[in-house]
Amino acid sequence: MYKYITIILFSLIIPNTYTVLPDSSSIEWIGSKVGGSHNGFIKISSGEVTLEDNKVKSSQINVDMNTMTNVDVKSEGSRNYLLNHLKSDDFFGVKNFPSSNIAFIQFDEDSTSTILTCDITIKGITSRVKFPVEITVNKDAAIATGTVTIDRTKHNIKYKSKTFFKDIGDRFIYDDFNLNFKIFAQLNKEEK
Repeated sequence: MYKYITIILFSLIIPNTYTVLPDSSSIEWIGSKVGGSHNGFIKISSGEVTLEDNKVKSSQINVDMNTMTNVDVKSEGSRNYLLNHLKSDDFFGVKNFPSSNIAFIQFDEDSTSTILTCDITIKGITSRVKFPVEITVNKDAAIATGTVTIDRTKHNIKYKSKTFFKDIGDRFIYDDFNLNFKIFAQLNKEEK
């Protein structure tokens, strides 16, 4: 009897590796300025997550910056102007930095929340962020949802930042932008 209990317990704590499915996942970006905001989506290009006992042990998620879209601007010309500006060197410099990524550092859990600490790399510059996440794990898949707030100035994105341009008045763009995410990852076949 004890042999079976030991085997069951051991199987519960073996790390499982999941592959992120880009088409089943979503990342919404939201940037704000005085009097309004813009939002859109950006696609994951690849990713992998390792869980042990339903806790993140490692992860690497890569984002294709060329896939940035906008959904709030109705005029096609204005929308394209906004996206071209966001992809320019004023913001994300997509020509020179076509991908961004987020890598897991630490998992913390208490009675009310789960907090991930991750390193996020944008424009080749890495900063550390902490954010709450909700993780659901079933037999073959893991889903993570949450919101991460990023200070763009930590990635050398200073355009209309009041932190750097004190005399800008009310024409500034807030330093922080948000990413609302739903990451869907499937357990690798050899581990099913």
